[in-house]
Amino acid sequence: MNISNETLPLDEELLYDVPVSLIVFLSFCYGSISVAAVVGNGLVIWVIVTSRRMRNVTNYYIANLALADIAIGLFAIPFEFQAALLQKWLLPAFMCAFCPFVKSLSISVSVLTLSAIALDRYKAILHPLKARVSRLQFKMVITFIWIIGGIMGAPFMYALRVVDKDGQPFCDNVNISEEVWFWYHVALFLLQYLIPLIVISFAYTRMSLSLWGATAPGNAQSERDANIMRNKKKVIKMLVIVVVLFGLCWLPLQTYKVLQGITDINDYRFINIFFFGFDWLAMSNSCCNPFIYAIYNEKFKREFQVRLRAPCIKKQSSQHTDPLTRELSGFESTRFDWKRTSTMKNGLKPCTISLN
Repeated sequence: MNISNETLPLDEELLYDVPVSLIVFLSFCYGSISVAAVVGNGLVIWVIVTSRRMRNVTNYYIANLALADIAIGLFAIPFEFQAALLQKWLLPAFMCAFCPFVKSLSISVSVLTLSAIALDRYKAILHPLKARVSRLQFKMVITFIWIIGGIMGAPFMYALRVVDKDGQPFCDNVNISEEVWFWYHVALFLLQYLIPLIVISFAYTRMSLSLWGATAPGNAQSERDANIMRNKKKVIKMLVIVVVLFGLCWLPLQTYKVLQGITDINDYRFINIFFFGFDWLAMSNSCCNPFIYAIYNEKFKREFQVRLRAPCIKKQSSQHTDPLTRELSGFESTRFDWKRTSTMKNGLKPCTISLN
């Protein structure tokens, strides 16, 4: 039943009223995922930066994805939640435009990074003999991702301002027409969600057909090659879970944002409760990936365990050399080809030095 102010004498405050018990519950839910997103993704970045065996292309992309999720945990989750809950803007005026901009930027960086990971894996599995990723190429890709994300979120910085509505400060679009604003959100739906997921789905489908449908040659039946194939499949399975979870978590909120521009969906009583459910589900995606890595990847699991132990145990564990690390592990990826060799003055054999 569609209830509007024309059919019922309800003011806007009653229309969007939220019970106190629900406010407490939502505050706990949003606060939990905000802390989990910052701590969990911070741990992911720490592991990748401080562990040499975790430094490869895929893991650096994962660190970039974690950085975007931290930004959501710091700026998007706590601040936009309180504004939607209170139906007024009580924060500094500049954050009215800044927080939605950071949220849009982070979403774009996340989905573009997922696309870059899919294309990197696609190249490594379907075209393994092609040139490896260089340091310059990787930096260019990361820079391009953040620039494109900034461009896609820039209209929020231009459009949103704190305005007075019935004596209450409210963060609203004041510089862009409603029609243009609607089509902008449609464009975001296509560029931040639908098109990237189609590309990613195509890439992982091709990779899956190649890995699970290929017949191994005669000499590829060795235990080492069999382990490499199993590990490649584990990587694809885990990355597919990350992508599917991203798609499912963001689908309700993305659909809601498009519908509110073409229907009177916001006139339904307690629509804000549905909004909070959709928004919380989308925001929760920012804290899910570290758990996925810990569950589905042995290397990340071991690194997490080492860093969460007591310092003395951590020191002992860090000195242990795992023979599996010489194999192609769960996150082994296209290696950077910016290595040098240097010969020590005491006549020892040349050693390889990775420049990071």
